[in-house]
Order: sequence, then C-alpha cells, then structure tokens
Amino acid sequence: MNMIRLMHQQFKVMKNMVKKLTTRKEYDEVRAAVEGLIAEATEKGLLEPDMDNEYTRQIAELSKQMAQFEDEYLDIMPLRQKTPLIKCIEDYFYARNMKQKDGAKLLGVNESVFSQVLSGKRRISMSLAKRLHSRLGIDSDLILEYA
Repeated sequence: MNMIRLMHQQFKVMKNMVKKLTTRKEYDEVRAAVEGLIAEATEKGLLEPDMDNEYTRQIAELSKQMAQFEDEYLDIMPLRQKTPLIKCIEDYFYARNMKQKDGAKLLGVNESVFSQVLSGKRRISMSLAKRLHSRLGIDSDLILEYA
C-alpha cells in the first residue's frame, strides 16, 4: 500500500515537470526520470509490448518532450525515412510475394546494388529509373521527384 502512494507521488512530480524543455538541465532531469521509470517498470513486469498503464503513458509523454528538445536544440541526425518511391517499390514486391533478390533479378541489377538502393545508401540511376517505370509501372513523376 505504501508503494502505491510512493508511485502516485512520483507521477504527480512528473506531471508537474515543465511541458516544454528549454534547457539542457531540464532535458537531463527528464531523461534521468525516464530511465528510472523504464527500470522500475521493467522490474515490475509492466513494460511489455502493447501494455497501457501509468508507466507507459508517463514514459511516452516525457519521451515526446525529450524528442522535441532534441529536434530544436541538439544536433542529432534524424532517423532515415523511406521515400514514397522506395515504399512503392517495396509494396510492389510485397504484394506479389517476391523477395528482394527476385526484385533485383526482375530489374536487372545486382542484389547488393538493389539492397543499397532500398536502404537509401545508393541513388537510383537513370537506367534503373527507366526499368522501374517500364517493368513495375511506377509513375514517372514519382520517380523524377524521389530518384
């Protein structure tokens, strides 16, 4: 019973924390709080996938504040996002139950080259762009905009 009161006090303190982080000190305090919540929730078995409880909600809220601070004040590289063209290529092969090596063969490119294209590590060449249009039927405007 005493433990439940302590948890409620912790969550009250967290809710009263600054909604928008503006200093590195605030960021570090929130980060430490999130790490503590994660450790405690993990120990209690309350941090499993698809769980919705006070821990997961508080971690999510504080993490959003941290992410906003990181975007505005820290020079952190964002995660790579797939372009609509890459998504379109992947969807084409997924819908036809084709593997990446099948896609490379269909498009007449080396498997490693095709893998690099899909991961964003290699640009799409003009010849590959033409094959994407002719063999997969991908809209040329989409290819021109994102290749």
